[in-house]
Order: sequence, then C-alpha cells, then structure tokens
Amino acid sequence: MHKHRLLMEDREYKEAVGTYEMKSGADWLLFGIPVAAGIVSVEYIPITHELLRWIVSILITVVVFVACVYVKSLSNPHRAISDIEADVKRRAYQKYLDTGELPSSSSPK
Repeated sequence: MHKHRLLMEDREYKEAVGTYEMKSGADWLLFGIPVAAGIVSVEYIPITHELLRWIVSILITVVVFVACVYVKSLSNPHRAISDIEADVKRRAYQKYLDTGELPSSSSPK
C-alpha cells in the first residue's frame, strides 16, 4: 500500500506507466497484427490435424504479440519502470534516514 502510494505520487513513474496505454492508432495496430497473424495462420498452415493447426496458430499469435510488445517498448522514451521504482524507493529511504519519518502525501518532489 505504501509502495503504491509512493509510486503514484512520482511524476516520472506515472508518465512511464501511461506510455503502456493504448492511445494511438499505431498502438491499436500493434494489437491487431497478432490477431490477424493468428487468423491467417489458421487458414494457411499446411497441417492436416485440426488440433495441431490450432496449437501452431496460437503459438504464432503469441510470438507475434511478444514481438509487437517489444516494438512498443522500444518506442517508450522513458527509463525502465523497474529503474524508476528503485529511484523512488531510494529517495524515500534516504528521506527516512535524514528525517526519521516516512514521506507523506504532502511531501514535495
């Protein structure tokens, strides 16, 4: 609870998390590409067993989705969220060492 409050008060963290939202047409396109790849692959995979064809199609969809998420992460101008979290925790701990109290909601950034 305290960790979540500290992170949500940090401007850089909120901006970085906001970049993962689907806001533009390119974001929706990156979501649609795996769906289209899955649908097309079901029709054109030269496997006679129906169940095996569906399994291969699902694997293709997952791989294409992972590739699209990777492309989306490359377009993110912010640092990694784990790095931002570590900085927020470090600043909170340093404030605790300096003042003896935990950061409050009204603390300036």
